[in-house]
Amino acid sequence: MDTRYLVNVFELEGGLLDSTLRQHPRLRPLFSRDFAGVDRHALRNAYLRLLRLKIEYVQYTVPALRAAGLALRDGDDEDRRWSERLLDYAAGETETDSGAGHHRWARNDMAALGAARELLDAPPHPSALLYRSYFIEDARRHPYAILGAKGVLERFSIRISDDIVAGLLASGIADAERATSFFGHHGVLDIEHVRDGEGYLQRLEQPRKRFQVLEGAYFTSGIYRSLVDEVMPARSLRG
Repeated sequence: MDTRYLVNVFELEGGLLDSTLRQHPRLRPLFSRDFAGVDRHALRNAYLRLLRLKIEYVQYTVPALRAAGLALRDGDDEDRRWSERLLDYAAGETETDSGAGHHRWARNDMAALGAARELLDAPPHPSALLYRSYFIEDARRHPYAILGAKGVLERFSIRISDDIVAGLLASGIADAERATSFFGHHGVLDIEHVRDGEGYLQRLEQPRKRFQVLEGAYFTSGIYRSLVDEVMPARSLRG
């Protein structure tokens, strides 16, 4: 399995997640810019739930990168190089002022739109707990799997972020301009991450390690789609 095969999987799975959101009846107006007959309050709530969905897994990004980095620290030369790289990734995903991960941006956006406390502080959904278990508690079993998660989610982010921001700003939702930090920042950051990540992935030589990357990509795509169903039941916003 060469690097191009893995990158193709990332693109395919990222595209599947893109379609999952674009075709979702509660989010479609943000992508189509067709707001005729759309209840703005219901659209605001749909966007809040999308941000909540992002929090569900992004809150585990830094711990997962650290868990993988620590799991590789005592391995072979290749493992140790990747250990340093993953721990650097974790540091880069942490806000220097608060020490929190990028899920804080999504939480701040929710607060800017007046999200209810029970949604802001909702407990993790079952699929999010599976994601946490796979990438953190079980990191020693497949430490390279996190590269598959990164490959899919970063390409997915690049596909949707600009459209989500533009759709929100055109929606007429009150205070929309104050609630775009998560998607606004991620769309830019992930372009650089994808470029760097593909170059590094070419240096991952052992087939069993590459298979962990593949497994992580498929696992992440499935968990994300499960979260969409759990966090945002499919109902139209039009009367």
